[in-house]
Order: sequence, then structure tokens, then C-alpha cells
Amino acid sequence: MPAAPRHAASKRDAAPAPQGRDAAVQLARRQFRSGTRIEMQALATELGVSRMTLNRWVGSRDRLLGEVNWSLARPTLDRCRKRTAATGVDAVADTLEGFIAAVLDAPYMRTFLQQEGEIALRILTTRSSELQHNFIAYVTGLLRDELPDPPGGLPLEDLAYLVVRIAESFCYVDLITGGEPDATKVGTAIRRLLS
Repeated sequence: MPAAPRHAASKRDAAPAPQGRDAAVQLARRQFRSGTRIEMQALATELGVSRMTLNRWVGSRDRLLGEVNWSLARPTLDRCRKRTAATGVDAVADTLEGFIAAVLDAPYMRTFLQQEGEIALRILTTRSSELQHNFIAYVTGLLRDELPDPPGGLPLEDLAYLVVRIAESFCYVDLITGGEPDATKVGTAIRRLLS
């Protein structure tokens, strides 16, 4: 009798990894946007797989949260970039200021930051997830497009890192120093840095 459930579970867990992974990320994204805390066991249960299979598909909870956040951040950055009619330094500043304003306005981000502040900072601002790497790469591309001759003689990737850190500092200042987040300060500081 016990053999049947084990067989059923292993058959269930044998779903193709790419499809299962995509389903897991999409479900996690929906939960995140609804303000629901992502729990790996609950996610696995809803997907009808074991937690081990879910971990094989998406990695750790931190990694999944980083991927979910980037899947929301990337299109928001693209929208902010398209919205600005500016070029050069102003295009970079407007894009990042608009992005941080969108982050601060998103109810699901406020929930995430309030409920899991330390985890959020680790996922959003350190190398422990791919999000930081992706954000810096995005800003590097933006700088390359808008500033063919960047100021200061810094390598473009280093300049992008500074721009990202400025944006993060004013976005998460309440968690870092207890200050008030302010997207407009992002644009002002980036213009100063790049001018």
C-alpha cells in the first residue's frame, strides 16, 4: 500500500524541470504581488511537488525572491526608460528616479520591506542574489547608451555600481538609517555624480 503514494509522488515530481520551474516562478510572483509571504513548502504543495523538487527547480528561497523581484524590476526599468524624453545624464537620472518612485509606490514592495526588511536588503542589495548583478548590468547598458564618454575616468561597470548604490540608498534609507525614502533625491544625486 505505501508503494502507491511514493510512486505517485515521484511521478508527480518528474515534471519537466523547465516547465515546473517556470510554473514555480510564476506562482511565486503572483503570491508576491498579492502581498503573500512566499513559503517554499506551501509553494511546493500548491504545485503538487516535493520541496526537494521545488528547490531543484528554483534554488533557495532567497534566490527565488531575487528572481521574482527582478522579473518585476526589469519591465519597470524599461517603462521608466521609455517614458523619459531626456537624453544623456538626464535620461539616466530620470530612469532611475522613476524606477525608485515605482518601487516605493508598489504595495507589494512595501509589504515585503516591512515584513522581511533584513532579508529584503540581502536579496535586493547584495551579491547573494542575481538581482544586484542584473541591476548593475542594466544600468551599465543605460550608461553605455546615454553617456558614450562617461565622466571621471571610471570603468563603466564601476560607475553603474555607484549609480545603483545611490538609487538603493535613497530607496531603502528607512531600513538602513531610519530616514525617509525619497525618489527625487535619486535623480538629484545621480545628476551630481554624472555631471
